[in-house]
Amino acid sequence: MLNRSRLTYLAPFALAVLGVTIGLAACGEPVKRSGFTPGEEDAGFEGGVGFTPGAVPCQGLACKREKCDDPSTTTTITGKVYDPAGANALYNVMVYIPGGPNGDAELPEITEGVSCETCASVALSPMVSALTNTKGEFELKDVPVDKDVPVVIQVGKWRRKLKFSVTKKCEANEVPDREFRLPKNGSEGDMPHIAVTAGGCDALECLLRGIGVDDKEFVPGASTAGHIHVFNGSGGDFTGAPNAGGSTTDKLGGELWNDSARMAKYDMVMLSCECSEANDNKGGDVGAPGARQAMWDYANLGGKIFATHYHYTWFKNSPQQDWKQVANWNASGGGSGAYDVDQTFPKGASFADWLVNVNASSTKGSIQLTDVTNSLSNVNPPAQSWIKKGDNAVRYFSFNAPTAAAPEDQCGRAVYSDLHLMGISAGGASFPSGCPAPGGLSAQQKALEFMFFDLSGCVQADDTPPEPPK
Repeated sequence: MLNRSRLTYLAPFALAVLGVTIGLAACGEPVKRSGFTPGEEDAGFEGGVGFTPGAVPCQGLACKREKCDDPSTTTTITGKVYDPAGANALYNVMVYIPGGPNGDAELPEITEGVSCETCASVALSPMVSALTNTKGEFELKDVPVDKDVPVVIQVGKWRRKLKFSVTKKCEANEVPDREFRLPKNGSEGDMPHIAVTAGGCDALECLLRGIGVDDKEFVPGASTAGHIHVFNGSGGDFTGAPNAGGSTTDKLGGELWNDSARMAKYDMVMLSCECSEANDNKGGDVGAPGARQAMWDYANLGGKIFATHYHYTWFKNSPQQDWKQVANWNASGGGSGAYDVDQTFPKGASFADWLVNVNASSTKGSIQLTDVTNSLSNVNPPAQSWIKKGDNAVRYFSFNAPTAAAPEDQCGRAVYSDLHLMGISAGGASFPSGCPAPGGLSAQQKALEFMFFDLSGCVQADDTPPEPPK
């Protein structure tokens, strides 16, 4: 090695040689100045692409994306995403490979409880992303060629990170069927915290069991031992569960819906039919705000509401005029038979396709339903009908909240269903013995599964087609 003094003496000679070298280069072939050249020792990651001058250097797994001889071809991952039971392929699930220098790093923490998130505000910054179609299918394009590539599947706060080895360059790499499904418990991935009330005439807790959520996730009240928090509404008999609301002697009592701050601990509240309006357990007389004001506040904070049959009282008897006006509550009775799927908006058309794909409908746009009640005739803007009988007679609708806000500022959502999960005649089913087995949903219950996962996702205007995450 040269010492500092010898370098001093050699400096003039070195400069002279450098000048000659530059002159020769100027008269001969141009000198390559790219930092990295594919095929040379400094080409970067094995199997990766070289660095192009002026381009932003790749990071992490992005350096293992391969260029194909045919510019129209890329390396892809294809597959389907299923519900937690692995039974029904799901529509509009986000599928993505995390971006950044370390795509296999821990995913950002999901905030527990109500938060104001719209589809536009959810920033995932993925390397590549896609949404599942009505058959549950997805295709990720231009993916890295590597073992154990991290792939995330996500609907709202349902999130699971899986590993998949991409072995075929410039070809489709197919995920084995039913390998990609949403988590059925907290150890498999992230799940929302859901408050569900057991009722005397329906049992929405059974829907969650039917889609595949593990029994151990169902806990009484605010227990932190699981993600599905069960409260008893009027007629409910879930063992150990506290009352959701008050009583004739304590109309503002209960442990759930008389206080929006308590509800805000949960991402969604699911309200099973109680066989009547049961206004005494919701703050008392219709003229008193009580729990009905708290429910309105909860939705406007970003909460999600799934209400069946007599829980129309939250809307019809709301102290807030905008909720009173979402529907015309002037019908009665019920029936069974063929009902129409509203296909006049993007998700409605997708719903009709999905029902056929999961064998819940034999004719696109039509579904056979039983014990459907007639609580309303039609809906008013901003409510959107999903299932109806003819031009009116709406049986399922949704709207975003706050209703007066611009679409990009609406992060809460409410849905109302005249469809019962178990049928009125079945009453409130005992858990778990009276519930469908995981993956054993009927056609009518599959329709409610679609609605449930749509409600679980990020909020956007119903007249806008979903877009992959950015």
